Amino acid sequence: MNNGLNLFAEALVFVHGKGAESEAAKHAQICERLGDMETAETWRQLQGAVRSLKRPSDCVNLRAA
Repeated sequence: MNNGLNLFAEALVFVHGKGAESEAAKHAQICERLGDMETAETWRQLQGAVRSLKRPSDCVNLRAA
């Protein structure tokens, strides 16, 4: 993943918390309505990056051992 996108995604989560993914989607929709498809795609990528931050870690649960 693009490191800049990842940092921006983390900032969105910091500012918007659980609403970060929907905030990115809202900005993508605004850009699409305005005809700016390139910026809309960037917001969609950010939406995906925020979603990937929500995924549970692949770390092993040591308490389960």
